[in-house]
Amino acid sequence: MIIIRDILANIQGLLGLEALLLWGPRQVGKTTLLDQLALPTKIFFDDLHFREQANKDPAFLLLNITLPCLFDEVQYAANLFPEIKKRIDQERREKLKQENNSPVQVKYYLTGSNTTLLDEKIKESLAGRCHLLTLHGLSVKELFSHFHEIHLPHIFFRGGFPALYTNLALSVAHYLNDYIVSFIEKDIARSAGVEKISDFHSVLRLLAARTGQFLNVSELANTAGVDQKTVSHWISLLERNFIVTLVSPYHSNLSKRIVKMKKIYFNDVGLASRLQGHQDENILWNSPQAGALFETLVFSELIKTRDNYIKDWQIYTWRTKEKTEMDFILQSGRTHFFIEAKLGIQNAKPFPLDSEALKVFPGPHQKIVVTAGEKLTPLDQDTMAVPIHLLGQYLLGSRMN
Repeated sequence: MIIIRDILANIQGLLGLEALLLWGPRQVGKTTLLDQLALPTKIFFDDLHFREQANKDPAFLLLNITLPCLFDEVQYAANLFPEIKKRIDQERREKLKQENNSPVQVKYYLTGSNTTLLDEKIKESLAGRCHLLTLHGLSVKELFSHFHEIHLPHIFFRGGFPALYTNLALSVAHYLNDYIVSFIEKDIARSAGVEKISDFHSVLRLLAARTGQFLNVSELANTAGVDQKTVSHWISLLERNFIVTLVSPYHSNLSKRIVKMKKIYFNDVGLASRLQGHQDENILWNSPQAGALFETLVFSELIKTRDNYIKDWQIYTWRTKEKTEMDFILQSGRTHFFIEAKLGIQNAKPFPLDSEALKVFPGPHQKIVVTAGEKLTPLDQDTMAVPIHLLGQYLLGSRMN
């Protein structure tokens, strides 16, 4: 079993609000993670009995439970949220009467995987009462720490799904095919009212072919034969449910030469590889798509490090009208890192900032070339070659914090 100790420490250290929602896609380990807290009460809404009880009589369900408690997959129990809100507010009033200033501890631990169903209920009922934390699949850092013989081609093929590392008997292709059908098409698309599932799947595959690229929605819609407004809605649906992320270009009043087109990344590289149709990890590793998939994996590592350690990092891309590009700009406050992803180790060379970037970012510059290598290597006084499995550790120990 893989235990994400740093995330557990962050969760146990949360104070100030009474509820915590750990959300993210299915099968990334949300329930397994919270199981490590050994909570006295656990209710799983995959169980139709508890689901029906929570929706018909949530007050009765909460009457005799021991706190703190875990409610798993709460998107199926929408009527539970107002009752939790009622109990939290009642406890707050009682504490005020008693002038009790003891720290507030989390009492309600919730998990959810469908933000289409969750988002509105959280905003309506638990705003100001609930911490929101995102859990993604396993990071490269975690996989290298736990599996000492692991190689990047395995991660390209399997992504960050824990089951594909703890149960090697599973067929990667079958597992991910089932995931696409059961979670993306059924849980996400159908619950949002998408009727043209075959068109939705076509757009999903076309998006996977474009991971790591600037996205032209009009071109994508024409290729898929689907209305542009519909495609934009579907992309938004996938983004809200942690399947893809659209990365905006850095914006600045100091330059009018920055292109406003966004870049698209799949949050899980294994899912992108499966949707591209790859069947063999070694062929995949040597395919023309490997560079874009490595960039996708770098992006995934950035968001996992940010969310696992609850950082305020903003991630942007960069492209000028003269088509000079940088893969990522990582910002925290006034600090910036300029990041390039280079799969080939020999391609790890210092890169200059273009004239527009120098205008916007006068310096000093902190530049990273992320590689598939094994050790940190200074390339010049401003640039460090950083192996992807050390990227999170390097950033956490840097001036970003």
